[in-house]
Amino acid sequence: TVAWREMPGAASYKIAVRPKNELVPRWREYTATSAPYIADRWAMSGMEYEVRVVAVNGRGQSEWSDSVSITAPVLQAAPDNAISIASSPLVGEFIVVDLHSQRPFENRSVWHWFICGADGSDCKVLPRRSPYQSQPTWEYFVEPAMEGKHLSVQVDYDKEGVSYSATAELGIVGAARDRELATHEFETQDLATRELATHLYALDLNGVYFRSWEGAGWEDARGGAIAPLGNDLLVATPWGRFALVRPTGEVVPLDGNVPMNRAEFQAHPDIEYLSLNRFRVADILLKRHSARRYELFVTHHYFTGECIRFRLSATMLRQQGADVSVSPAWRTIFDAEPCLRHPSDQAGGRMLTDGPDHLLVVIGDHLGDTYGNGNRLISQDPASHLGKLVRIEIETGRALTLASGLRNPQGLTRDAAGTLWETEHGPWGGDELNVLELGGNYGWPLVSYGVWYNKTFIGSNDKDVAQHDGFIKPVFSWVPSLGISNLIVNDERWFPLWKDDLLIGSLSNKSLFRVCRNGAAVQYIERIRVGDRIRDIAQMPDGRIALLADGGKVYFLSRSYAYCNDENKLNRHVFAFDCPDTVGAVAVTGAQLYGTHCSGCHSLTVEEHGIGPHLVGVVGRRVGAVGGYQFSDALRSLGTVWTPTQLEQFLADPKQFAPGTSKSLHITQAEARAIVDFIGGD
Repeated sequence: TVAWREMPGAASYKIAVRPKNELVPRWREYTATSAPYIADRWAMSGMEYEVRVVAVNGRGQSEWSDSVSITAPVLQAAPDNAISIASSPLVGEFIVVDLHSQRPFENRSVWHWFICGADGSDCKVLPRRSPYQSQPTWEYFVEPAMEGKHLSVQVDYDKEGVSYSATAELGIVGAARDRELATHEFETQDLATRELATHLYALDLNGVYFRSWEGAGWEDARGGAIAPLGNDLLVATPWGRFALVRPTGEVVPLDGNVPMNRAEFQAHPDIEYLSLNRFRVADILLKRHSARRYELFVTHHYFTGECIRFRLSATMLRQQGADVSVSPAWRTIFDAEPCLRHPSDQAGGRMLTDGPDHLLVVIGDHLGDTYGNGNRLISQDPASHLGKLVRIEIETGRALTLASGLRNPQGLTRDAAGTLWETEHGPWGGDELNVLELGGNYGWPLVSYGVWYNKTFIGSNDKDVAQHDGFIKPVFSWVPSLGISNLIVNDERWFPLWKDDLLIGSLSNKSLFRVCRNGAAVQYIERIRVGDRIRDIAQMPDGRIALLADGGKVYFLSRSYAYCNDENKLNRHVFAFDCPDTVGAVAVTGAQLYGTHCSGCHSLTVEEHGIGPHLVGVVGRRVGAVGGYQFSDALRSLGTVWTPTQLEQFLADPKQFAPGTSKSLHITQAEARAIVDFIGGD
């Protein structure tokens, strides 16, 4: 690893390295965006080097630092069992290797994948598909061109001050699995478009109905979840199967099952009492690692054979063009304590990311109105994770309780100010909308605005009934209950007049509730009748609202194209709606274009860089100068400020706008203008 002091006037840096013991020492230059790594590791083992840094100013002039001497570590052959393989190499699937407790060199070593002929000769290093990786588990997606080839993997790591190189032979790459059966495991039907009238918008509701999906469980179970994957929607069924819903309405089944031990659960003699409704996938969350790789997190139940655990599991998901694959190599990150013999369906389970290394998870108390599990006050018990908001470290699974006294948390989201909003089921009445605070106690089961199911009051005495003395009160409570479910904060891309409003799903009311707020104060609530039990809600990259309803229905909520009629020109202006240029044409909006070409790499709503820099406040920002992101030399050297015109020129022809850049979107000038208008360039 090489570090250096900033040099006055430097626009960029390079690193140069040369071996001291070469007959004719020759400097090898590397970009300063990543530390140099010598490919011929064994030949360089223990050798001495000179290292220096060059600063390049805006006029292209160079200034070299003094050189320093370093010695490369001596590389030892690792033990045979240092690295293992979790799956056999097949076309279209992931190869997963595990370095166990060892970690590769931090920030300066990658997993090296070698492809050779079937006889082991003519070996080549496969191109790296991701940034430097220092995790002990890594994977590679097997492409069709690798069939019949021999694969191996090599990785270097440090342990107790010694550097090792581990090698694993993966063998001959086999043909792709027969996926023919997967395409016939379910039937779908397009749902007829329905119009919904609201206070500010006329809406169109359309989607798809999973009429049957063998083994998926929508016929007999509740639960499931959705998450945007680019312009597609990833759907998880209650029993852990996956599918994609395309923008066209096409449904694509995916191989892979959440590890729930469902077969043993269904075969258990107490299955009628346990109830399949209480065994489910609670939520899914995607965390992007690169343009093609995501980590997929799932909260779900797991049957141990004796009791049911609430679990957080993870695997990798790869997106290669239109093809999406879910890795079979699941790992358990976290198990909630305790494991229950007869849990209720109060699972909770919603997740949010909390920085790059942690997740926030709200977990239900799993007790309901039966208390055969013993501890009725489990939400107040610091030794239990149930009825809590917990912060989980992804790498280690360590969990920290942040808030307690929750009953059945159905929703979790974060607004632009960083406020955490939570929704949860009350008992008989008393569904809650809460702002979660660090260390907060929300009172369950000691206080509630609801009552027990036998109509007796909740509280230790008459004075406690419907009071929250000593506990945090909800922002709003519904009496009677509406069967509250998940919630999101609308980000205005498709519904600008709903900017910052909370959109909350409900089960028993079969509606969507729009909560207009001022900070944490509720101004008014509008009910939008959908007609189905809404289980989950998400916002797509283009701004549309996706809904998962019980019974296997997936809906998309958008503004009605009625606004494009000639008599609605004023409304069209007020509602900022993009309309087709000709009668009968399909409108392609700036939001849709942004979702297709930009959203995979750039964030428009959070000041956090993804694969590309965030676009919050991009107009008026200096080109290539936002903090925390390493821009190309081509952009950094421009020395100008983004204007709407310059953004449009860059999107339409990046290479013409910034010579030397490799970016190309292949869009027209009109499409570029629509994207700029959408992201705030007007």
